[in-house]
Amino acid sequence: MKQMKTYINLLIAIIAAVTVISCTKEPDTGTYSSEEGALLNMSVNFQPFSKLAELPNGNAMADSVIGGKNYELNNVGLYIYYTDDYNNNDLTQPYIRNTECTVEDGKLYPVLAPGENATNRNIFIYDRMTIVAFYPYNAEVDDFTTREDEENYPITRNDYSEQYYIPYRAQVETNPTIAFYTELWFYPKHTYKVEIVVVSDGEGPVSDLGVVKLLPNIDPVDNEDTDTDGKREKWYDDFVSMQNEGGGSHVLQYTAYVWTIDNDLKKGEVLLESDGLILISSQDLKVTEEYVYRYGYNMTTGEIFIPTSTNLIHDLNTLEMIDGSSGNFYQVCDIDVSGAGSWKPMKLYGNTSGSRFDGGVHKITGLTMTTSESTAGLFGLIQGNSIVCNVNLIEPEITVNATDTCYVGAICGKVNNILSEEDRLALIGTFPDNLSDVVKNELIKALLEDALNSQSKIVACRVENPTITVTRVAPRVGSISGSAEDRNEEGTYKSGIWDTYSLGGTISVNAGNPAANDGAYVGGFCGLNNGFITRSYTTIDDITAEVEIITGTDPNGDPVYGTEDIYQGFATMGTLYTSSEGGYITNDWAELDDDNSNVSSFQDSWPTFGTYTGIWPVLSTGWMSSPGTSFWYDLGSETTYYPILQWERR
Repeated sequence: MKQMKTYINLLIAIIAAVTVISCTKEPDTGTYSSEEGALLNMSVNFQPFSKLAELPNGNAMADSVIGGKNYELNNVGLYIYYTDDYNNNDLTQPYIRNTECTVEDGKLYPVLAPGENATNRNIFIYDRMTIVAFYPYNAEVDDFTTREDEENYPITRNDYSEQYYIPYRAQVETNPTIAFYTELWFYPKHTYKVEIVVVSDGEGPVSDLGVVKLLPNIDPVDNEDTDTDGKREKWYDDFVSMQNEGGGSHVLQYTAYVWTIDNDLKKGEVLLESDGLILISSQDLKVTEEYVYRYGYNMTTGEIFIPTSTNLIHDLNTLEMIDGSSGNFYQVCDIDVSGAGSWKPMKLYGNTSGSRFDGGVHKITGLTMTTSESTAGLFGLIQGNSIVCNVNLIEPEITVNATDTCYVGAICGKVNNILSEEDRLALIGTFPDNLSDVVKNELIKALLEDALNSQSKIVACRVENPTITVTRVAPRVGSISGSAEDRNEEGTYKSGIWDTYSLGGTISVNAGNPAANDGAYVGGFCGLNNGFITRSYTTIDDITAEVEIITGTDPNGDPVYGTEDIYQGFATMGTLYTSSEGGYITNDWAELDDDNSNVSSFQDSWPTFGTYTGIWPVLSTGWMSSPGTSFWYDLGSETTYYPILQWERR
C-alpha cells in the first residue's frame, strides 16, 4: 500500500555561510614585474562545497572539464587596486585590470602568452593593495568605475536548470610585508544554498522516501537527459547518507543551489517532496546570495530543528572526530557515548572565522571518564574564537587522577588557555628559507593575530547531575568549567559564559586529603574565573573540598589542625582582568551561599533574567555571539522549578 505523505511546516532559518576574508601610486602600465617591490604569493582557497557544477578543488579552476563534463569556462580574472582607491569606491585606476590567471598547485599565476618569459608570472606590489578575483574568467567584461560594477562580472543565467557552473568571487587586502602569505578565499556568487536534513532512529523510514525533489516549484527539472549535457543531474544537487555507527541515528542530507534572481522562498513553498514526506516553509523569506538556508526534520520524534552547520554530528564516531578540529559542527540527534568507554576529552580550536559546536539541544548521555589528563570534560579545551552552545549533557561521570595541576568541568576543563608551542607551530606553518627574519616575524604576527586576543564562549548549555571526583594537588574544578581563560605577554585569551546552568550533582576534590587542596579553586559553576559569567546559575549543593587550617593551640602550645571549606559557592573570581577588561561575575545565582557580591542565593531571591518567548532560534546572523540576546524562556517560581532555556520548551 502506498505510504501516506506526511506534510510538515518547517521553520525557516538563515545561517550565514560567508566569512569575509579578510601607497605610492604607480601608473597603470599593464606590467607587474619589478623586483624592486615585494613578490606577491597568492594561494587559492574556497569553502568546501559539493555539487555537479562546483569545484572539487582550487586547481579545477584552470580546467573547463569538471566531473567529465566540459563547461567551456575556466581560469580567474584578477584585479588589484590601491586600497585607498578601493575604499573610496574609485575603481578607475587599477594596478592590474582583469588579468587572466590560472591555478597550479593551489597558487594563482597569470596566464602566459605563447613564448612569454616565465618570470612574467611574478607579480610585485609596493603598497597596501586590495585584490579582487572572479571565477570564471570573462575577457569581454567592461572596465569598472565603482564597486557596484563588479556585479556585472560573473556570467549568470536566470534559469537555474541551464546552469553550467557557479560563479565565485574572492577579496583580500595585503601589503608588501606579508605579501608572501596572501590567501584568496572564493565564495559563490548569485546563488543561495538550501540544505534539508532528515533523521530517523530506524534505517527504514529514511530509505523509504523514494524519489526526492528539492524546491520543485522554484527549480523544476524538465530535461530527463541530464547526465550528458552538463546541466543538473538530479532534483537535488547533492545527497549524503550517514549511517548510524553507534549511539545515534541515521541521517539523510540533501543540498540544492538556486539562483537568487526572483527565487525568494515563500510561505507554503514545498522544500522537499517525496513519496513519504513533504516539507513546506512556514514563512516568507527574502533570499541572499552566499547564504545557506537549513531545515531539519526527525521522522522518529517529529522534531523540527534548524542545523547551524553542514557538518552534522549524528553518532559516537562523528562526535569523537571533532577532537582537535576547527570548523562548525551541529548535533542532529541524541547521542549515547557509553560505547566509547572512558571518554577522551575533545579539543575545539578556533580558526580564522572561529569554530562552533552546536549541540542542537539534543542529549549527550552515557559519558563516563577516568583520566589522568590535565584538562577534562566533554571538551578538554575550547580555544581561540570558538563557541560551544546548546549542549544538553546528562549525568556525566568524571574521575580525574592527574599528575599535574588539572582543570575539570562537565562542559570544558579550560576555556581559552594560552597557546602551547605545538599549537603556535601548527598555526604558523612553515615558510621558505629565503624569507628574511623581518618578514617571517610579520607573517607570524599576522597568522597569530586571531588566536591572540581571542574569545571563547559557552552559551545556552545545560548540565544535569554531574558527578565529578578529582584527586590532585591544587586543581581547578567546577560543574561547567574548571578554569576560564589566560593571559601572556603577547595577548589575552578571553572567555564568556552566559545563559548556562548546572542542575544538581556532586563535586568531590581530594576527599580525605585536605592538604592537597592548598592552592585549589573549586566552585559550583566554575573553579577559577578570569572571564565574564552572566545570567547563569547552579543548583549543585554537594561539594566536598576542604583545606587544612590551624584552629588553635593545645596546652603545650602546639598547633591544633582542622578543616574549612575552600569553595566560594558559584566560582572563585581571579585577578587577571578587571571588570573594564572583561573579567567579572554578575547576575548569577547559586544554591549555596556565595562570597561574591554579584552571585545571589536561590534561598534569598530569585533570578530576574530577561526572557524570550518568540520563535527559537532567533533568525539573525551572529545571534550566539553576544550576550545581548536572552536564551531564557521561563524563570520558574520556586526552588523546585528553576529557570529553563528557550529550547527546553520542546
